[in-house]
Amino acid sequence: MSETLKIFLTSGLTIIGGVLIYTMGQVISKFFIEPIHSQAKCIEKISHSLIFYANIYANVRNDQHDIRKKVSNTTRHQASILAARTNMIKFYRLFELLMLVPKRNDVEKAVGELIGLSNSIFPPAGEDASINQSRENHTSLENIKKLLSL
Repeated sequence: MSETLKIFLTSGLTIIGGVLIYTMGQVISKFFIEPIHSQAKCIEKISHSLIFYANIYANVRNDQHDIRKKVSNTTRHQASILAARTNMIKFYRLFELLMLVPKRNDVEKAVGELIGLSNSIFPPAGEDASINQSRENHTSLENIKKLLSL
């Protein structure tokens, strides 16, 4: 085999190897790393909202209807996004075992708590009912924090 042929074969195999490694890196990034990162960013936004809107969750009153509607929609939207982002992660059970993502069951419970919190932003009738609702909201907030490890 001539030296020129060896050089071409070596360089060709090097290029093909490089392309394969690059392609595999992109597949791993797009199908595994990015969805996990996207879920983590969603959990980060939920954490921010729970702190930022704590005064609304904790004080169920008749005033501030516009802000309550915004908080309710934001909470429900974030619950929906969290559920969707969790469903986008391939081999979730494997990543769960490696402790790279929260347990699916915990995420599903947190989504339910967030939707419940979204539904309980507006005050019920009666002063005692408002106090009870505020307590329930506080319990939901604590459950969400625990479930999502916030």
